[in-house]
Amino acid sequence: MATVKDVLGAHAYTLARYGVSPDDDLKTAYKRLADKAPHLARFIKEVAGAFL
Repeated sequence: MATVKDVLGAHAYTLARYGVSPDDDLKTAYKRLADKAPHLARFIKEVAGAFL
């Protein structure tokens, strides 16, 4: 499974304020963002494409 850092590069570190580590896999990031920042969860789902 790809990590957030693999997909977003250096931008992955900006998600730390929402409890997402750059080394989290995309499913974990999506689950953490779904409650706190649904707009970012949708973004992760869109850019992740086949990874989710």
